[in-house]
Amino acid sequence: MRKRAYQMTGLISLGLSAMILAGCNINLPTSRPAETQPGVTTGGSASTTAATKPGTKSSQTLPETSPVTTAIETQPTTVPVTVPATIPATKPATKPATKPATKPVTKPATKPATKPVTKPATKPATTTSTKTTTSGSTGAYADISNKRYEWSYGYPTSWVTDFSGHWNYSSGKLYLTMDLGYEMGYTNVILDTLRDKGVKVTFFVTTEYIKENPGKVRRMLDEGHKVGNHSTKHINMVKLAETSEDPLVENTEKWEAAYQAATGRTSHLYRAPEGVFSKRGMTILEDMGYDIIFWGAAYADYDENNQPSVETAKEKLYKFISSGDVVLLHPFKTNSELLPEFIDDMRGRGYDFSLVP
Repeated sequence: MRKRAYQMTGLISLGLSAMILAGCNINLPTSRPAETQPGVTTGGSASTTAATKPGTKSSQTLPETSPVTTAIETQPTTVPVTVPATIPATKPATKPATKPATKPVTKPATKPATKPVTKPATKPATTTSTKTTTSGSTGAYADISNKRYEWSYGYPTSWVTDFSGHWNYSSGKLYLTMDLGYEMGYTNVILDTLRDKGVKVTFFVTTEYIKENPGKVRRMLDEGHKVGNHSTKHINMVKLAETSEDPLVENTEKWEAAYQAATGRTSHLYRAPEGVFSKRGMTILEDMGYDIIFWGAAYADYDENNQPSVETAKEKLYKFISSGDVVLLHPFKTNSELLPEFIDDMRGRGYDFSLVP
């Protein structure tokens, strides 16, 4: 009963508040408030619904199942609990959790891991290999040193034994050679002297000389002399072998083509232009079948505008000559005059003249 009294009191208070807000008059019931009170809230037909809806149930159960009681108990619990709990829980949980987790983890993990590993691993390896091993060159001979060396006028010093070139042969003989980059106007005079003295010489000529003087080259061969390769355009082998073997090979093959076209012959002898050479260049030429011919005695006779006298030439040249030496001369004016005396002087020392093998 006490519980029912509390319920009735709450219903009356709720009804009064609603009527005041709606501007209606208050008519409090005098009998059976539990059965008639729902009619005040929902309208005139609600009393009929309240009487028929319970069926055989007693009047005490009517307030517990009425729509008014359900509305009062449901509204305060549903509205405050559902709306505040859903909105704050969904939005803060979704946005902060998704964005911070994706951006900081994906971008820093991908970019730093790729760039520092790929680029440094590739470039230093290439740079180091090029500078210390190949010096910027490629090809089959890239690992062989292309360090520049220059031949001296006199007998080679001890370091030359590391190379495979030839500058001295059989004891008791001299091997006279002459280099012709271009026609100096004294070749026929020299050929005449050699013919008269019965001396055979190895001439090293350039491609240009062959093309411009094919008749002289053929005369050399016809009179028993030898002809060797002195390059195309007088370019030293260090320059030609700098990037790869190809330029040196092509330069040499041009000479071979010109020589064969003019004479129908081939040659296995090579004289390094300028006396400049390297291990790489020599290896390339040797693999092409050439013997590199240096010299054991020579002097500065190649400047046509500064030719020494015959006596000065003898003084500079003779001191370098040793048994078995290859002797280098250029067919300029002084040597054309010196040659007859030179042949006689060397024979007077007991030397015979022979061709380079």
